[in-house]
Amino acid sequence: MNLAYITTLSPYDKHTWSGTNYYARAALEAQGTNVQCLYGYRRITPAMALRKIAARLMGQQYQAVRSMSSAKGWARFISKKIDNGTDAILSLSTIPVACLKMPVPIYVYIDGCYEYMLGQGFGKMANDATTAHSIERLAFERCARIFTCSHASAAAIRQHYGDAIYKKVSVVPLGANIDEPPAKETVMQGIRRKDMETCRLLFVGVEWQRKGADIAVATAERLHQDGFPVELHLVGLREVPAQLPQYIMSHGFIDKNRPEGMAELARLYQGCHFLFVPSRGEAYGLVFCEASAYGLPSISHSIGGIPTIVKDGENGKLFPLGTSPETFARYIKETFADCEGYKQLAARAYNSFASRLSWNAAAKKLLNEIRSKN
Repeated sequence: MNLAYITTLSPYDKHTWSGTNYYARAALEAQGTNVQCLYGYRRITPAMALRKIAARLMGQQYQAVRSMSSAKGWARFISKKIDNGTDAILSLSTIPVACLKMPVPIYVYIDGCYEYMLGQGFGKMANDATTAHSIERLAFERCARIFTCSHASAAAIRQHYGDAIYKKVSVVPLGANIDEPPAKETVMQGIRRKDMETCRLLFVGVEWQRKGADIAVATAERLHQDGFPVELHLVGLREVPAQLPQYIMSHGFIDKNRPEGMAELARLYQGCHFLFVPSRGEAYGLVFCEASAYGLPSISHSIGGIPTIVKDGENGKLFPLGTSPETFARYIKETFADCEGYKQLAARAYNSFASRLSWNAAAKKLLNEIRSKN
């Protein structure tokens, strides 16, 4: 299959979009697909630049790309660049294909529509909402199929764009953004040998409030007060309280795109017992996919895209938003105390990664659906 793969930022750069556009491209190519990458079109007028500055001064975001002139420019750019013989177009954004008129079937793969992303706490937008909705509706109407990564995102598309658009939606979870996921035997051996003397919790996130770092700290403090042997490892936070108790350790920001950073992060995934990121807002939650790749069960809130990734009893446990640290602590103590039950849960977490949370699984599902429509 000859596939035109469209991203607003480089699909060869792991630092953009948390690496999703990079890993999606690599997975499609690994399936034997001939991928033509189209990216990099950008048009910022003086008026757009002024709006961006004004929005920043007001504590808002203005996305110049989310304009009708940008969408029309993208359509011209793609029409000129696309290879003859292209079988299908897959865009990781609605904007490039909103105004595109071609005889080739168009597909989008998104983590959420405009309103859904706002609802998950992704900042205050200075963009005109009417224009943003018009762009998305145009793109959705042109698409042969809309791929989105979570059931919550799919429900938001239905809510904002109606049943006719919703009938085009398929949920395809994003995969773990890891260059070389550990082999199954390596993970299973690590689970069998895991030390069960001290329960080690792992928090990975850069935002203290939205990612629920305060809840993770309060839960660890409650466990410690109860005399339960616990450690909490914080990763990603550039600023933490000046003083942390000895059982809470901050590793700072770890760049997993550097070999030494990925090695350190892998060591933490392998050595800890639970990924504990009780997010208050999460469009998807790639970190939960990555934890499952290492056989690490996840604990979080049942919000946003997380329930598509974390299934109770399969690769972790989800709780309602507002759950107390005491309730989280009780679950951790009970699950950790059942050594054999915990290790079975950890093994199921890896199997969940292999079957539905890897980029290999995502690419296969995408291509199967695209081929069935062509």
